[in-house]
Formats: sequence, C-alpha cells, structure tokens
Amino acid sequence: MLFPDLSEPERQLWSAFPRGAWVDLRTGDPVADDVKKAVSWGPQRIIRAEVIRALLLGAGSAEPGSAPAVRVRGARIAGRLDLMGAAVNSPLVCEHCHFDDELRIVEASTKTVRIVDSWLPALNGTRMSLDGILNLWSCVIPGVLRLDQAKVTGQVCLRGARIGDGCGDIAVAADGLAVDGDLDWTAIEVLGSVRLTGAQVSGSVDLNRARLVCPDKRALTANNCVIGGRLTGKALIAEGEVRIRNARIAANILLQDASLRNPGGVAFSGGGLSVAGGMFLDRLTALGEINLISARLGDILSLPAATLSSRTGWALNLERATMGDCDAGGLVCSGQIRLARTRISGALSLKRARLDAGAGRVALAADGCVVEGTVDLAELQARGEIGIRTGRVGQRILLRGARLDHPDGIALRLSGTDVAADVSCRDMTVRGGVRLAGTRIGSHLGLDQVRLDCPAGAALDARALQAAEVSLMPAERIRGLVNFTHARVGILRDDPGLWPERLSLDGLTYQVLEPGLPARKRLAWLDRDPAFHQPQPYEQLAAMYTSAGQPAEARHVLYTRERRQHDGSGTVPGRAWSRLQDLTVGYGYKPWRAAVCLAVLLVLGSLVYALAPPRPLQPGAAPHFNPVIYTLNLLVPVVDLGQRDAFNPAGLEQWLSYVLIAAGWVLATTIATGAARVLRRQ
Repeated sequence: MLFPDLSEPERQLWSAFPRGAWVDLRTGDPVADDVKKAVSWGPQRIIRAEVIRALLLGAGSAEPGSAPAVRVRGARIAGRLDLMGAAVNSPLVCEHCHFDDELRIVEASTKTVRIVDSWLPALNGTRMSLDGILNLWSCVIPGVLRLDQAKVTGQVCLRGARIGDGCGDIAVAADGLAVDGDLDWTAIEVLGSVRLTGAQVSGSVDLNRARLVCPDKRALTANNCVIGGRLTGKALIAEGEVRIRNARIAANILLQDASLRNPGGVAFSGGGLSVAGGMFLDRLTALGEINLISARLGDILSLPAATLSSRTGWALNLERATMGDCDAGGLVCSGQIRLARTRISGALSLKRARLDAGAGRVALAADGCVVEGTVDLAELQARGEIGIRTGRVGQRILLRGARLDHPDGIALRLSGTDVAADVSCRDMTVRGGVRLAGTRIGSHLGLDQVRLDCPAGAALDARALQAAEVSLMPAERIRGLVNFTHARVGILRDDPGLWPERLSLDGLTYQVLEPGLPARKRLAWLDRDPAFHQPQPYEQLAAMYTSAGQPAEARHVLYTRERRQHDGSGTVPGRAWSRLQDLTVGYGYKPWRAAVCLAVLLVLGSLVYALAPPRPLQPGAAPHFNPVIYTLNLLVPVVDLGQRDAFNPAGLEQWLSYVLIAAGWVLATTIATGAARVLRRQ
C-alpha cells in the first residue's frame, strides 16, 4: 500500500476502484451538498488528488471480472490532479465534486473523463489523446478549458457548462482539436473567447441555446475548421464576433432564433465558408455585419423574419457568394445589403422585407448579381437605393406593391440588367428615380398602377431599354421626366389621360402603340418632349401608322414634323420660304393646296382677262384669244399653250400677268421641293 494514512473516504475509493464501484459521499441535503459550498465540507468528504492519480496509474489492483474505474460523487478533491504525459487505462468519473486545483491531462493518453455537475478551477488537456468521452456536463470552470491539439475518439460534451469568468480573453482554447464524434455544447455559457481554429469534428457541433459572451472581441473563432455533420446554434446568444472563415461544413448550418451582437463590427464572419447543405438563419437577430463574402452554399440561405442591423455600413454582405436559393422574406434590415457578383442558382426573395439604409445610401447593392430564378421584391419597403446593375435574372423580377423611398436620388436601379421574362411593378410606389437604362427584358415591363414621384429629375429613365412589351398605366400622373431615348419596344401601352408632363422620346422605336389613337392625339403626346423638333419621333410614329394601314395619319404626322422643324428657325427669308411651302403644298404632304391655289389664280385671271382681253402682238396672225388658256399658260411656265407670247396685256392686266407668272414659278418650285423632301424621307 502506497498510502498508509488513507482517510475514510479514500479507503472507500481504494476499495471500490477494482470493481469500478461508486463512492457516494453526499449527505442528501441539497444545501449541504452544493459544490459552491465545498469549502465547508469536512474531512469525511475530502479525497486527495494524489490518491486518485495513484489509482488511475495502476496502484490499485483490478478485480477479476470487473473493470476498474474511479467513480465518486460529492467529494472535494484536494490538490492538483496532474496526469501530464501519463498513460491512463481506467475511466475517471466524478459527479457533484469540487476540485480545489486545476485538472491537468496534458499530453496524456486516457480513457473516458466524465466530470458532471462539478466545479473545477481549470482543465488543461492540451495534446491529450482520449479514447471514449470527454464529458463536462453542467460543470463550472471559472478558468480556461484548454484542448489545443487534443484528440478525442468519441464525443466531447460540455452541455450546460459554465466556463470563464470574463476577466481573461480566452475561456476555451481548442485550436486543432480533433473529435471523432460529436461536439455537444448545448446550453453552454462561456464568459470569454472560444477558439476552435483548425478543429476537425467528424460528427456535428451543437451550440443550441449556448451563450458566448466576449463583448467587442471574438466570441467564437473557428476558422478553417472541418465539421462532418451539422453546425447548429438554435437560440444561440453571442456577444462578440462569431468568426468561421474558410470552414467546411458537410451538412447544414442552423442558427434559427439566434442572437448575435457585435455593434460597430462584424457579428458573423463566414468569408470563404463552404457548406454542402443550406444555412438557416430564420428569425435571427444580429447587431453587426453578417459577412459571407465568397461563401459557397450548396443549398438555400434562409433568412425569413430575420432582423439585421449595422451601425457602420453593410448589414448583410454576400459579395461573390454562391448558393441555391436566398430566402429573406420578411427580413427587417437597418443597414445595407451587398450582393455584388453573387450567384444564386435558384430564386432570390425579399418579399415583404423592410430595408432601411438611411438617407442617401444604398439599401441593396447587387451589381453583377446572377439569379437563375425569380427575384421576388413584392411588397418590399425600402429606404435607400435598390440597385441591380449589370446583373442577370433567369426568370422575372417582381416588384408588385413595393414601396421605395429615396427622394434625393435613384430609388430603383436596374441599369444594364438582363431579365429573361418579365419585370412586374404593379401598384409600386416610388419616391425618387427609377433607372432602367440599358436594361434588356425578354417579355413584359409592367408599370401598371404605379406611383412615380421625382419632380426634380427623371422619374423613369428607360434610355436604351429593350423590351418586347411595355405597359405604362400609372395610377396617377407621373411627377418628373419619363425618358425613353433610344429605347426599343415591341408593344407600348400607355394611358393618354395620365401622360407625364415631360417625355423624352428621341430614338424610341416601337411596332405598336396601344390604345390606337388618331394622329392628332399622338402628336400631343410628342409635344411633351422638350426636344419635340427632333425628326425621329415623328418618323417612327408615321412608320407605325403606315404599317397599321393608316397612310393619311402617317402623312399628317410627317407634315406636322416639317412644320415644327421650321417654326421659328433660320433666317427671315428662310422662314418666309418655309411658310410659303406650308401654305402652298404643306411641305409636299398636302399637294391639294397647290391645286387650290392654282384654281383660285386660274379663275381670277380668267375673269380679269375675259373682261379686259389683252391686245394681240400681231393682229390677224394671233390665235383666237381664250382667257382660261391664256391664264393657264401664264401659271404653267414650263408648258407653252400658244397664248402667252401672242398677246400683250397693258396696265393692271400686265401687272397681273407678272403676278401669275411668278406665282406659277413659286408653285412649281415649292411642289418640286416638297416632293423631293417626301422622297428623301421614304
């Protein structure tokens, strides 16, 4: 016997060890058995650490047919239990015990260590090898739990444990920990930092209902860790940054109902994270940035009814991330969301979300984002810019019932984005600009019952828009400029009663305008363009009427174009000449006016010369005088009917002849000029 001076509790333990039997030193009184009051326990409950160490290292003999083990309840372990570098072949099981000093298992090779509902100042298991279970269930460890480079073939259970006192930086140090099983940290409470950098867990990691408290620092660091199962943190509370960069998760990440707080910094940092399944953040509350830059998710990123807030900028950063679907329906976000160059193979949903980036800021920045499915922004409420520039959407964008507020800038920006199907904006209300410059829409752009308010700028900027069909049927008159410069549309539907005050239509091309209005009403539509003198909008409108089998309407449009091009332009002689062409032939589009002028002059001349025939130049040789033919010969300078040169009018009749000749040349010139202009425009 190595210890001739064993106390009664120690003799009981020595006797029970060969059989692996329990030694229970509790009194049965819950108050008296409280491990927090172990300093008041008398000698009848004290076991020296050196006695336990001796038994574990082979001082006690095994009983045939039994498995030796240290199993004790309600004991106070006096001194340091130091198993550093030892080879321990028996389990250590302690329940409701109090350790006076640190438990050291550094570089030891041991079996199961099960210490539950106990109090121990610290535990150092650095580089230990444990075959079995490391169980510290409901233990209180005010110092540091060290498991750096430890290897556990089994489970590590810290369920309900309370670790750290908040005075130091690190409470759990487990960098490089290797666990061939699960990591069960359910309901753990840690006051200090938890480090799991490079850890490898073949099973799952359970942080459900855990509480990690390390304000303004890193509450959990698990960079480059590998988890063979799930990472769960339902109802997790973390005060400080949760950092899991470049980690690999073989199943899912579940953080439903979790609360992450790191105001002024990053609440969750998962840059380069790789998850074979999905990431479920339903009803998550986060104060601080959720950072998933370049993360790769095999399935969905789920954020329904989550609440995100960031004081410094990005509340959710998914730049260059890839995933299956992204469901953020009902999300409440105070801060900015970044989806730059993000790739989503399914759908993106922000349905009924509420985004508040603050005045003059971008609420959603999705430049270069690729979504193979639908982008659902129905009933979205946003303060700040919603921007999806140079992106690609494989199906449609839904903005039905959205409320966008960015009065001093662009509220909705889809510039340069390719949308394979529709963009539906029915019942959308926007304070600020809507920019669709260079957007390509495979089917229908629906702007029915919208309310657009941007009086100081472009309420709708659709320059170079391409769409098979555009429906602009607002609920009320649009306040601000509507710009369709160089847009290409198949069918354009609008409401004549709600045309905006200002339109920019130069370069707009379309095949059909609905409803089918007469030219005079469509000309009033063109009049709303500040640059109404540009010829292209008139030529396009005329081409549409021509293709619809309405050539008279087309001519009326082209005539109006000529009038507006020449009104108030050029020199005085030029304007006079233009006015003359208008009065006589309508710039070539109203040739009947020339016929009317010719008829009036012909009647006038015929009456005058019938009443006062001119004298023949060669009496007896002149043809018989005909006042009608004589007047017609004066009016048509290029044809000689044998009357003009045979007679010599005098007095007022002579001056009338000069007027008729001049009028004939003017009519001929204007007709030729108008005809040439018409032919050039064909």
